[in-house]
Amino acid sequence: MSLLSHPEEELVLCSPMSGRITFNKTPLAGAKIERVIKWKDGVGQTDTTITDQHGNFMLPVIKEKAKLPKLSQFVVLQEMRVFRNGESHVFWTMSQMGKEARRLYGELGGKPVNFRCELTRDSTTLRLEDAFLITQCEWDSIEKIKGE
Repeated sequence: MSLLSHPEEELVLCSPMSGRITFNKTPLAGAKIERVIKWKDGVGQTDTTITDQHGNFMLPVIKEKAKLPKLSQFVVLQEMRVFRNGESHVFWTMSQMGKEARRLYGELGGKPVNFRCELTRDSTTLRLEDAFLITQCEWDSIEKIKGE
């Protein structure tokens, strides 16, 4: 092993995300949600889901195994957008970095409870311990995960 790198480890690039999308407080049924994750190559990876009749969606965890050089900073960019009526609307943009950010639910310091996004709401900017977030989403609380 090189003195400049760690052993290979499993990194959480994006924790599972589930919640509800509304527009003017009406559930956005059948809408396509796209999540783009960029971290090492600038190209990134994309996954999608479709909201159910109540506007609910679920995107799985994205993990990758990698060796990180000791003298580097781990940074992941996340962006989520919804497609409705032929238009694309970004509702979540996050830049996360550091050791805690690469753990399950490390982005927000735990799992968000009652996660929901109202597309007519003004965006909020949050500076978290290991992340910077611009979003139209909100949640009631953050549930700490056992072992954290």
